[in-house]
Order: sequence, then C-alpha cells, then structure tokens
Amino acid sequence: MDWIDLITWDNRVVVQQTLSWILILAAFIWGGGPERAVAATWLICFKLVGFLRENLVGDEIQLVGIDFYWALSDLTAGVSWVVIALYANRNYTLGIAGLQVLAMTAHLARGMAEAVSPIGYVFMVAAPGWGQLLLLAIGLTRHILRKRKHGQYRDWRIQKPEIGSGTEATVLPGKKAWQQAEQPNWRDELK
Repeated sequence: MDWIDLITWDNRVVVQQTLSWILILAAFIWGGGPERAVAATWLICFKLVGFLRENLVGDEIQLVGIDFYWALSDLTAGVSWVVIALYANRNYTLGIAGLQVLAMTAHLARGMAEAVSPIGYVFMVAAPGWGQLLLLAIGLTRHILRKRKHGQYRDWRIQKPEIGSGTEATVLPGKKAWQQAEQPNWRDELK
C-alpha cells in the first residue's frame, strides 16, 4: 500500500478518528500544558464542532467552492495552534501550527483559483491532520520521557510570578521578575 492508496483508503477516516481520540485522551492524562492545549484545540475544533455540524447539517463536504465550515474550523484551530506554538516550551508545536497554516492556505487557494481540483482541495485540507497527529504523538512521548528523566520542567516560555510571592524583591540584575522560574529546573543548569 503506497501513500496514494492510504489517502483513498475507505477506512482512513476511522483510523484517523481512533488515533486522534487515543492521542487526545493520552495528552489529557500524561501531557503538560501545551499537550493539553493542542489536544483541547483538536477536540473543540474538529471533534465537537464536527459532531455538531454532522448532526445539524450533515457530513457532506462542499468540494465545488470553499467549504466555509471547514475553513472556519481550520482558521480557529490555526490561530489557536500558532498562539500555543509561540508560548509553549516545546518545539513540536511549531510543526503542528505550520501544518495547520498549510491547511488554512488550501481554503485560500480554493477561493482564489477555481482551477484547484476537488481532490487536490481535499488532500490539502486533510493531509496535514496526519502529520499533526504524528507530531503530537512524538511530542507527547518526548515529554513523558523527559519528565521521567529530569523531573518537572516549564510548560510555557513565559511564567509570571504570583502576586505577593516575594519574587519582586529577588529579581536578578538584567532580568525581569516574570523571566525567572520560581524553582530551578534541569534547563537552568544548561546555561
């Protein structure tokens, strides 16, 4: 089975749905903040809204023009994942956001040029989802292994101290209070 057979395979949707549910649950159980945020975005934008659309409108995808439902869903997920990627202390989130930008531009290309074939449109919108699931699985696995080996570490690049915690007076020269972690971690020793 080559890659084109995988895309046109009848059970592709069932396999992707099953894998995404497993990864969403695993991210909520074992993941940190970024893993949960990525999984929550997938859950809301593609599972919950998809379920509502299927029950209210039907599950047919419009291939003649732009499918505005999927375009709005992809746009919402794209904005969310770009924000998560910018603030997460993880590298794989950049790949997930980048793949979502590709899916978003598919809708733009379809709107600008009618010459885009329906098969190409579906491929450009659906194919990044497989890469995103793969990246989430790799990122979650690396997070679990890193946490086992080194213990807790920061989920986000920016951490603001709690008000009244006394960290305002202990700011190191040249650093702002929110740039300093409250407790040292293994990454602080690498500097």
